[in-house]
Amino acid sequence: MLQAASRGYAPTLSMGKVEEPALIMHIGDAWDKSVMRVNQSAWIIAKNIRHNITRQFPQFTAYDAQPYQHIAIVGGGWSLNDPKVYEELRQLYFEGTKLVALNGAGKWLMERNMRPSMMICMDSRPQNIEFLRDPIPNCKYLIASQCDPSMFDICEDRDTTIFHLYCDADDEEKHSATINAHLDNFYNKRWTKVPTAGTAGICAPMMCRMLGFEFQHLFGIDSCYAPTGEHHAYPQSWNDDEGAVLFEASDGRVFRASAWQASQAQTFVEMISVHGNQIQMSVHGDGLIAHLLKIAATKSTLQET
Repeated sequence: MLQAASRGYAPTLSMGKVEEPALIMHIGDAWDKSVMRVNQSAWIIAKNIRHNITRQFPQFTAYDAQPYQHIAIVGGGWSLNDPKVYEELRQLYFEGTKLVALNGAGKWLMERNMRPSMMICMDSRPQNIEFLRDPIPNCKYLIASQCDPSMFDICEDRDTTIFHLYCDADDEEKHSATINAHLDNFYNKRWTKVPTAGTAGICAPMMCRMLGFEFQHLFGIDSCYAPTGEHHAYPQSWNDDEGAVLFEASDGRVFRASAWQASQAQTFVEMISVHGNQIQMSVHGDGLIAHLLKIAATKSTLQET
């Protein structure tokens, strides 16, 4: 089962039985520990879930493979504003690739005349209702049961599906066992367990694979700040003061990343190492995740020769 964890050390990149630092934190930098935790309390998340499952929205479920349909999962990362990346996304869209928007990327796409066929939201903070303010025609909304109830309110008359994040109970997440038991009881154990992986950028590829989409393009999932300082392709004020530190990749390239971005990068590489044979994936842009995958691919090729 995939799980995300934010800890006070650099992400690691596993290469077979060898494990080495993928990123090295710059001397003198320190994490802002306030952003290394789940961004909502366990009590509020549990309360949201207990309320939202009574709303009678249809549940997320897995589907058979759809081998002829390619999709593009679009996050809100700064690389979307790179002209080359933008043109790659635009070309795929007009060739028939279906778009899956994450959070604020839905509005960004619509402003550029690209309509997402599906939108995924899983962040439980109430301010994320702004991502859903403007309805998208003919779009299927996948909203996590942990989200604020206001997000389900605004989607009441839309094509909306509820999904449930699952994680094994441990010392840090003791509430997980209670939530899982409550879902078992409410649904008579008939609910689809979506792996909890910390961010929509990790969950979305897994969810889309469960829906049968093997061929995936990823845009705007950078997991780092832009060289010019932006954290998103559009303004998102609640990330402005999150704090970030410098990392140096094993090939010497330097990135600035917040705690959640570094954790996401680590978990993404772990996801690929475990499930990569089930997903044909192309990561667009020049962010941290794309760079780590390039390093991994290069080292894997060198080990084979």
